[in-house]
Amino acid sequence: MQRLTRITLAGATLTSAVAALLGLSWLLGLWPSVYADPSTALLAQFAGQGAATTVLTVAALTGVACGIAGLAGALGARGRVWAAALQLVVFGLVLQSGGTLSVVGYLVAMAMPLAVVVLLVQVVRRYRVARWTVGVPALAVLVGGAFLARESVAEVVVLLGSGLADNRAGLLVSLLVLATGSLWAAVGVQALAGTSAMERATAWVVRHRRAITIVAATGPLPYALVRLTWLTPWPVLGDDLDLSTRIWGLALSSGAWLGVFLTLGLIRPWGEVFPRWMPGLAGRRVPIAAAAVPGALIAATVTFTAIPMIVMFSSQTLAQGVFGAIIFPCWYWGPALALAVWGYVAHRTQSDRLAKSRPAQAAETTPIAA
Repeated sequence: MQRLTRITLAGATLTSAVAALLGLSWLLGLWPSVYADPSTALLAQFAGQGAATTVLTVAALTGVACGIAGLAGALGARGRVWAAALQLVVFGLVLQSGGTLSVVGYLVAMAMPLAVVVLLVQVVRRYRVARWTVGVPALAVLVGGAFLARESVAEVVVLLGSGLADNRAGLLVSLLVLATGSLWAAVGVQALAGTSAMERATAWVVRHRRAITIVAATGPLPYALVRLTWLTPWPVLGDDLDLSTRIWGLALSSGAWLGVFLTLGLIRPWGEVFPRWMPGLAGRRVPIAAAAVPGALIAATVTFTAIPMIVMFSSQTLAQGVFGAIIFPCWYWGPALALAVWGYVAHRTQSDRLAKSRPAQAAETTPIAA
């Protein structure tokens, strides 16, 4: 078994073990189950807290057993595929909710102010023309705006901090379920690697990866545009918004725009070689994992959320459901992003392998002086 496969399987086994311990503590009454709130899982919504807790515990214990068997070499590739499929049904579907996407989106949005500041500082440091046309003016606007709206900014920080503290159990469980489902998905993909069906599928994805990536990049656009309307007198999905809410809407929108930008990076040169404004990394090859791991995690988040979101939309009026499916297009965004990441990894693997083979070929064809 390859080292990467063992690492992934070990990670899936570990998260399954944590989930199993958590589920057992809920069943024994040591801790209150987060599934007391039906909105935290699709299964809890339809079958109740007890069913959701039991399914989580049984699936997690099964995952631990399969993981240990796989690490011991007693579970072949086919066994790992079936184990991954079972875990995906539980952790990627029935224990998911629309809140998973909200958790990840909020965490990204909270990091955006720092990310924007770092980006602008690097623009000032690295680009002489953009320094005065973009970098310095944007930093001045950002700092000045933060000072003028300091009370509203402080209100946003306090609200977010208290919200995270009040809902920390649900947030941590959502991240644990997401991590468990994502790792088992990776186990399944690695078990299928090298099969003829996977090779044919990979060839198709690589041929169409540019179009697929562009489609995936449109996924966050509707949400990004809707949140930008919060800066206008005609906010969509909002009414009588105060300044702190508008600032938070801007942070959410910027997180979505970051998703668009990074997705397009899967087919752009700076997705393969670090641009010159990145300190210490400029000109170096981007490690495949640096793009693939975050991209795959977001793809898993969006894909896992698709069914719960569709269920939620189906309970609304037709107009509201269609509008929600447009603003949150998880139904195509997640699968398209997963295919885009797949195409990126396959393309980079092929190009890196070709680059390594060229020096050897050159050495073989270079005449040796007599």
